[in-house]
Amino acid sequence: MTAALQERRIDIESQLEILRRKRGVAMLDGKPFDAKDMTKLQDELDAINEAEGEQARREREDIARREAARIEGLKQTLREVNEQRLEAVDRAEKAARELATAFRDVLDRSADATHIIRSLGHNSLHLDRYETEGRLSMRLRNALSPVTGKGNRFGQMNLPAARDPFDEPWQAAEQTIGNPDIKKALEF
Repeated sequence: MTAALQERRIDIESQLEILRRKRGVAMLDGKPFDAKDMTKLQDELDAINEAEGEQARREREDIARREAARIEGLKQTLREVNEQRLEAVDRAEKAARELATAFRDVLDRSADATHIIRSLGHNSLHLDRYETEGRLSMRLRNALSPVTGKGNRFGQMNLPAARDPFDEPWQAAEQTIGNPDIKKALEF
């Protein structure tokens, strides 16, 4: 419709220009001029202007509707993403609390084992609290590496620079570290 209106506008403006010149000539020559064709063309030009204005208004409304739909889609996506985020936060909290409890259990059982080994007359530096905490912190650092990358920071936490031996399964590694001391105490 726009191209057809534009073509009609050009045609009407051309005809109006011719009629204006004729009107000017008629006035100079003192002859009468019938302006009804000019009025008819001017009315049609006004109608074209109004149609183009209406078309522009409709396009603006369509753009506004699409933008409103886009914004509503983004809002809905944000609601869903936020729900998923909060579920992830809940899972993270539960996992962190379970990790803290598990770490407390590891430290307590290591302390118990160290105490028993000492009671049997032996020593176990590998199972003492300082060594056990150090290993756990290295393993935690490696477990967090998908989040931290190669860096040693997670938010406000400074993490130790973990080395490769802490990539192996935790239970097997702790068994390898603690078994020699436990074996000596059991064989006594």
